[in-house]
Amino acid sequence: MMRSLILSAFAFLSIGSLLGAAEVGDSAPVSYYDDIRPIFQAHCQGCHQPAKPGGDYVMTSFDRLLKPGESGDPAIVPGNPDESYLITQITPTDGEAEMPKGKPPLTDVEIATIRKWIAQGAKDDTPENAHERYDADNPPIYTRPPVITSLDYSPDGSLLAIAGFHEVLIRSADGKELVARLIGLSERIESVAFSPDGKRLAVAGGNPARFGELQVWNVESKELELSIPITFDTLYGASWSPDGKMIAVGCSDSIVRGFDSTTGKQVFFNGAHDDWALDTVFNVDGTLLVSVGRDMSTRLYNVPTQRFIDNVTSITPGALKGGLTALDRHPSQDVILVGGSDGVPRIYRMERVTKRVIGDDANLIRKFPAMKGRIFGVAYAPDGKSIAATSSLNGQGQVFTYSADVDTKLPDDIKGIVEKVVTTQNAEEKKKLEDYVTAGVEVKSQTAIPAGVFAIAYSPDGQTVAAAGSDGIVRLINPSDGTVKSEFVPVEVSGDMDAMMRNRDGLITSGSLEELSGEESLPSGTSVETLEVSPNSVVLSGPFSYGQVLVTGVLNTGDRVDITRMASLTISGDAAQVSKLGRVTPVQDGAATLSVKFQGKETTVPIQVGDLGRPQDVSFVRDVNPVLSRLGCNQGTCHGAKDGKNGFKLSLRGYDPLYDVRSFTDDVKSRRTNVASPDDSLMLLKASGVVPHVGGQLTKPGESYYEIIRAWIAQGAKLNLDVPRVMSIAIEPENPVVQQLGSRQQLRVVATYTDGTTRDVTGEAFAESGNTEIAEVNRASVVTSLRRGEAPILARFEGAYAATTVTVMGDRSGFAWQEPETWNPIDEFVAQKWERMKILPSGLCTDEEFIRRASLDLTGLPPRAEDVVAFVNDSRPTREKRNELIDKLIGSDPFIEYWSNKWADLLQVNSKFLGGEGARAFRNWIRTQVAENRPYDEFSHDILTATGSNKENPAASYYKILRDPDVMMENTTHLFLGVRFNCNKCHDHP
Repeated sequence: MMRSLILSAFAFLSIGSLLGAAEVGDSAPVSYYDDIRPIFQAHCQGCHQPAKPGGDYVMTSFDRLLKPGESGDPAIVPGNPDESYLITQITPTDGEAEMPKGKPPLTDVEIATIRKWIAQGAKDDTPENAHERYDADNPPIYTRPPVITSLDYSPDGSLLAIAGFHEVLIRSADGKELVARLIGLSERIESVAFSPDGKRLAVAGGNPARFGELQVWNVESKELELSIPITFDTLYGASWSPDGKMIAVGCSDSIVRGFDSTTGKQVFFNGAHDDWALDTVFNVDGTLLVSVGRDMSTRLYNVPTQRFIDNVTSITPGALKGGLTALDRHPSQDVILVGGSDGVPRIYRMERVTKRVIGDDANLIRKFPAMKGRIFGVAYAPDGKSIAATSSLNGQGQVFTYSADVDTKLPDDIKGIVEKVVTTQNAEEKKKLEDYVTAGVEVKSQTAIPAGVFAIAYSPDGQTVAAAGSDGIVRLINPSDGTVKSEFVPVEVSGDMDAMMRNRDGLITSGSLEELSGEESLPSGTSVETLEVSPNSVVLSGPFSYGQVLVTGVLNTGDRVDITRMASLTISGDAAQVSKLGRVTPVQDGAATLSVKFQGKETTVPIQVGDLGRPQDVSFVRDVNPVLSRLGCNQGTCHGAKDGKNGFKLSLRGYDPLYDVRSFTDDVKSRRTNVASPDDSLMLLKASGVVPHVGGQLTKPGESYYEIIRAWIAQGAKLNLDVPRVMSIAIEPENPVVQQLGSRQQLRVVATYTDGTTRDVTGEAFAESGNTEIAEVNRASVVTSLRRGEAPILARFEGAYAATTVTVMGDRSGFAWQEPETWNPIDEFVAQKWERMKILPSGLCTDEEFIRRASLDLTGLPPRAEDVVAFVNDSRPTREKRNELIDKLIGSDPFIEYWSNKWADLLQVNSKFLGGEGARAFRNWIRTQVAENRPYDEFSHDILTATGSNKENPAASYYKILRDPDVMMENTTHLFLGVRFNCNKCHDHP
């Protein structure tokens, strides 16, 4: 739907790298909407948005863009860029700019464009209809049913309101007739609610991460009576007061607001919540208001005074697990039904009848058997004698109905129990309280739904429960037995999904990667004798495939040099294209030939492209997860952090795809994915910078990463775990040698999957240098040498690892290898490395140095003077007497004492943990092992598997010193494996 608009919004960014300074300086007008806004979206708005106005400066709206921030200096002075504080902040000095903070400076072209726009008067040319995409004459067109987040029956039972995309659909109660399409500004509808008289409809929603809106529609005339924009994100949980004069909503800024339903004036405001308020409901006479939120609380307010009264649910940590999302009120009593992340529906009385004591949940009347997953919708039957709830977990849903005809009065004996502090209640009292809150609860019906269920509503006659959710299908269920009486799709699905998937003009190359190429040259005085290209053929299947080409030149000196970016790479034929970095991407089905030329030498590589016209089955595990990792979304500094980032959490490095897909498609009723309009999915809008994103712009429409995520959403955002996984990766070239400082070496990473297939993953793999003083690796897996030495390079991709070593040779002119004396295989290995590194070792140390070093290393003591004299005066061959000295030291009493002490220190042998007797026994055991020359593996095994009393088995003292499981594992991994463990204390690791 929105594809052409989003692509046009990025027109400037797509061609910005092609603009020259002369073009920026000409007289052509600069457009704020087309040229400047995309720059601000990509680099600035993540930190300067209304929800997080960094420096008290907002850049998401034009009127606030011109106002000063906390500095007081005018950010933009129309007609005078030199007086504009914004220009001062973004202009680099010595390569560094104040803004964007912590990120690379804007390019010269971008800065010149902003200066020119300001010089031309800083005019706003935003089209008047920029935010009006749909109306009655131009309604949304669906290629897939939208996620349904809310349902509501009209009081007379004749109509059913259904949340859609940019609209609310009013259908007959049986779903057979479409009565009206109420199309508004808000793309995401979170809540629909008929007024008590059924004449009006309240609609809460908005555009995620941009604005919230409360709409009030006249049902009969189908006209919008009120549109109230509020906050900078969507609104939730609209509810009417019993007299129909007030509408309450929950907001993402943690505020509960109420508005006059006729004038739109705000008449209620309370910020008692600590997180998003997700649902609201009034009491029977409208004097009280209740809300639930992500902060795991249910809040009670006095409507006339707008004051917070009390927490309805328990505020004891751990009493409720996860946020609360759904709320409904008994038809005739001040009793509420609450549901949330723990999957347990609960009934509470609104007002407290006992004094609050520590740990109590005194308002709880009944709790019901748990459902699978998180509850997203709850509803009371019109007679108040039964309830219904919906849940969602991993793409599956449930609809339960329960018997709820209970006496809401608090019995005296139970009152006496709940008035006690929880920790003072005895076992009998706790059991009696548990029996009370579970008495008479009964599951009347269970209905399994092959999709997450987010919305539920009882028909006014109580004979039907309407439920809907992630698959966009409304199911009408018999509440008595759980059978599905009928189901329907509330929208007309038209258009060819496959055609929409194929409607692409070809992928564009990420400009950020192309910028990584630069000037390079061969070592002075050398020339290329032959060319070698890896791979020897490129096969591309599907639009998202690519092949990294590695071109190596064999020099006249015999050395090998990477010339991938120096060689001329051209393709004959229209099937593929090649980038400056040597990455081959498909254009159309067919064959092509890559021609590689350098210094008169030439070679060719055949290319075969196929399956571009066939719809691609995009897998989250195989395709999307690596993209999210490469973009940085699931890294430890972003949403992969222990507590996530800004309310959104992913598994670290994507090790748990089930959790991640749940976060995208289940959290807040699939807030982050929009299957009906993939380009409007929050996960794409954030990543592309269309909406403010602290992480900035990571990709944009037309790039492969954007299109992969978009295709997955368009296909329904499903998770299939039964797909081939990465079994191993290989990195080439193996142990390359870079001849001169500042030279570069392209790496190529290929993954092998469990089904035997291979795939070039150079772009998605992470290659990191283990010694950044010697060499560094950029995002394109190109190594740059910095100084002479060796740098280990570790590549990782989807839990698989491979390593190679880059040797930076530098200028070694005049070097002549001299074979050193070797006494054992270790010497031979070391000599081979010296030869490869072109290093001449120093000679043998003197006898004085040798005996000192050997004594200190093996016994921890310097040699005695008489031993030094004797050793130096020994005229036997050097090798013979040194071997004899080592044999003499190993196993000597000083050796045994030294290594016993060392292991006693490492194993923390002391009386603090073991007492004097235990410490002596453990230390003596260690000394015996050393004296007997016990092999290290057996020594370690005896300690780690030790059981029983440490008096009988001193090795068991290890577990008397280390008593907690986390401490045991931390010490064991550090001591015996040399592996860090601290991260595991907070993170679930891949």
